[in-house]
Amino acid sequence: MTQEFFDQITPPCVVGFMLLLPDPIPIPQKATWYSTTDERVPELDGVRAVPQPGVAPTQVLDGEHNFVSLRFWQMIDDSPTPFVHESKLLMRAFDAMHPTGNDDIDHEYLDREIAPGERYRTVVEAITFNSEEPSDTTSIDRCLNELMKFYRSYRVVASRPLPELTIRRIFPTVLTFRRALDEAAVTFVGVTVLEDGAPPNLGGLANEIGTDRIIFDQAAGLQGRLDRLDPLARYVECRTDAGYALYGVGSFRDAVIHLGIACEVLFDGLLGMLMWEEGVSIDDAAEILSGTITTRIKNEFHTRLGGTWRLDRGELGAWSTKVADVRNRVVHSGYRPSESEAVEAEAAADSLRDFTARRLSALGRKYPCTNVVFFGDQPPTQGTPTLNRAARNWLEANSESLDAKIAEHNAWREAVNAAVSRRSRT
Repeated sequence: MTQEFFDQITPPCVVGFMLLLPDPIPIPQKATWYSTTDERVPELDGVRAVPQPGVAPTQVLDGEHNFVSLRFWQMIDDSPTPFVHESKLLMRAFDAMHPTGNDDIDHEYLDREIAPGERYRTVVEAITFNSEEPSDTTSIDRCLNELMKFYRSYRVVASRPLPELTIRRIFPTVLTFRRALDEAAVTFVGVTVLEDGAPPNLGGLANEIGTDRIIFDQAAGLQGRLDRLDPLARYVECRTDAGYALYGVGSFRDAVIHLGIACEVLFDGLLGMLMWEEGVSIDDAAEILSGTITTRIKNEFHTRLGGTWRLDRGELGAWSTKVADVRNRVVHSGYRPSESEAVEAEAAADSLRDFTARRLSALGRKYPCTNVVFFGDQPPTQGTPTLNRAARNWLEANSESLDAKIAEHNAWREAVNAAVSRRSRT
């Protein structure tokens, strides 16, 4: 939502938002959840908190805390039409919660009980106080933060598995209203759009169908690389999962987890190919790969690829603090990273990939097959590492036997993985 929009909501006043959830929550009609924040709002000192008209006050506010109240309204969903229908549901929910006596409104429809098995959607009326006191949090962000907190708890007790609720999964159109403390009725402010929202369930929209086969050919080629256990292709796939979690659904925790997986796939796959090309035995490789990831980074890469592989500086230091440490907090303590932490982890993962690519591309004579697997034989984009002359000469001489060599590596690696598994069970 833009600042220009919020300028219409002059404080002090109660401000409310109507939000349509992607998944219905089967809780009673008009159920209300109330919470307070740490933000000071002197205008509320001594004011009674009334979650909904006709209900006894929950408490007398002390002016030291702002609040968020979430009221849930179940709307019968009688149309499969996406987007436009969602907007109508929002308007119906607003009319139901704030009756105006408009004869055009189907009050019988709004008052009808939802029958068992009937499809419905959940609309949340979120209200908070818009104070003249300076605050680092906007009204909408305050309400969204509390809604996410409530939904986290609901997912745990829900009768069926549900995805995490993120801003990008909420229907992006939001109805906004305001009410002064001495007023009983609300004033409709307008319709706006969540800045980080995205229309749900519409799929990707394109203006035209492409006329060339570049994307198709790239996808087909990548699938072949994935089938061949290509470590870089596996990294790219995990990196794609992270990008979708970060920018598609806005799940920062999943984004960090996928980035952590991507980097470890890169470390593991690259080291495995280097050892195979050196002729390391299955047992010796299994002993190395059975150690911790940090031990392998400290002991195995510098001697093979050169460069700085210390965990307190450079690209490896960024990976250690921005990716590995945050990922470990997520996995081991249930930590929920912020968007900025996920974006920083993404940048660190990309820097790590670039660093390893630069080191590897300089060693085409020592590790020609690993270079070919990582970089392929296609022209690179400007500024990216690629095969050097020695690796290209090797590829030209071995192009007909390349598939056999890759199959040889895959068989070696599967044997190493089996040996690692045996070690972990003893």
